[in-house]
Amino acid sequence: MVPHWTSRLVFPLLVTLLSCDALTHVTREKLYGQIANRHLLTDAQLEGLLNVPASGVYRELVAKDCRAAYLNMRRNSGLYVLWPKDSPPFVVYCDVSSSGAGWTVLQRKTWQDHASFGSSSWDDYRNGFGDLLGSHWLGNELIYLITRQNVFTVRFLLVDSQGNSHYADYDGFRVDSEANGYALRLGNYSGDAGDALTVWNETGVHDNMKFSTKDRDNDRWDRNCAEEWKGGWWFDNCQSAVLNTDGNILWGAVCSNKDPCVATSIMIKPSRMNCSPMPLPGAGGYPPIHYS
Repeated sequence: MVPHWTSRLVFPLLVTLLSCDALTHVTREKLYGQIANRHLLTDAQLEGLLNVPASGVYRELVAKDCRAAYLNMRRNSGLYVLWPKDSPPFVVYCDVSSSGAGWTVLQRKTWQDHASFGSSSWDDYRNGFGDLLGSHWLGNELIYLITRQNVFTVRFLLVDSQGNSHYADYDGFRVDSEANGYALRLGNYSGDAGDALTVWNETGVHDNMKFSTKDRDNDRWDRNCAEEWKGGWWFDNCQSAVLNTDGNILWGAVCSNKDPCVATSIMIKPSRMNCSPMPLPGAGGYPPIHYS
């Protein structure tokens, strides 16, 4: 008697085998020419992408986020190509270690490693800038293209002046399109850093605010918060948190002007509400399998 569970393994395999002819092969050289944020990569970094073999890739099988790469048994953190649906391919830093388990890094900043957060324009923040292995902003347009796929959890990771790590998670996260000012959308908070983004206070609230830069003022202050705080952010009037800045990194009570944080990162991972009980590998769209 054939065990009933074998059908659960054979069916996905058949789907994969029958779909092989529908896969689109892309050479490595052609892929390099299509990468949307090529300007963030050195030639050496481009040649060292962890999921691009010399033989090239199949477009439909390139991971759409770093969690998908992790579930495909990628266990070396570093630079990966992602290729979401209806999007050009682009490169991100993936934390696919056993502790990270598939975080896609959107931002990283250390106080001693400046990436011109304050002098960058609206176009810079739209397209991304910096070093993907160091301080950088991935780019509002790419963040929009990633987060429109699924429901994501975002983690704001903060390192205080004593070297202690704190985090703030929001179980829903997306950034709207440029037509809507790359507005920030957040869900429920959890963590130990305190909620500095969705709680109303004397500076307003960051959630649902459009993005502001030195040359595109979308805040509700009578002057330009981005100029005042030297960086692009979802300002209101002006801030209880700002991570993209050439000044002090601020976050509620954890990072203040008197005691600013020394490092930050912003990372996303598909939310548990995307769970599906069984993966179905193959060409085309894939179900959001993110947790066992």
